[in-house]
Amino acid sequence: MPTEAEKVIHARAAVACEAATAAGLPGRFDAWSEDGLLTVLTTAPDLRFLRTISGITEENLPRAVRLAGASCWDGDPPTLVLPEGLLPRGAGLVPAGVRPIATLPLTLAEPETEVDDSPDIDVFLRVLLDGYESGDAVTAFLAAEHADPRIRRSLLLEDGVPISAAALSSHGPGVLLGGSATPRAHRGKGAQARLLLHGLTAAAREGHRFAVATAVEGSPSLSNLRRAGARVHPRQAFRLG
Repeated sequence: MPTEAEKVIHARAAVACEAATAAGLPGRFDAWSEDGLLTVLTTAPDLRFLRTISGITEENLPRAVRLAGASCWDGDPPTLVLPEGLLPRGAGLVPAGVRPIATLPLTLAEPETEVDDSPDIDVFLRVLLDGYESGDAVTAFLAAEHADPRIRRSLLLEDGVPISAAALSSHGPGVLLGGSATPRAHRGKGAQARLLLHGLTAAAREGHRFAVATAVEGSPSLSNLRRAGARVHPRQAFRLG
């Protein structure tokens, strides 16, 4: 499942890169697949966390290391994301944290009546970006990505007021749940858990086999995913030494 899930994550990254390019954001945004390796390249310094190579196996690890040293990275090599249990002995790599992904079983539940699945895009982006509280470059990237028509947007309402935002996108057999955020004033109400269940139900009704999400290790988002029954795969990140 991790490799299959990584393909869904990569497909969403490709959508985000295309949207950022179309929006005219400064820098280069590109995503491609070659020899099983899933590569995302961005040149904006504040978005270097997106520069990754995944889809790595024991067989293609040497190719991944060579790709990480290629000239296209302008001397700032990407993060290589390895599946749990694959140790890069003798590859010249050093640990660079954990990049967990979560795979979720699809759930059929009663429809969430307080969700707007066709929100005004400006309202959606305001709620989402208020919740992320990101810097300018990340905010512009998120805005471009989530304005793309391939992204499905939902808002959770409280007395008619939007209090939390979540998005998903469909990619073959799976869906990618993300991004999602709740502004500070509305946190602690279980909003993200409700939107998560809503997204899983929508995916199940459309016949998808699984859902995928990413989250930072130790974050509330990852806790929400675990409570929803997610299986968390703690992928290890490495960089060239």
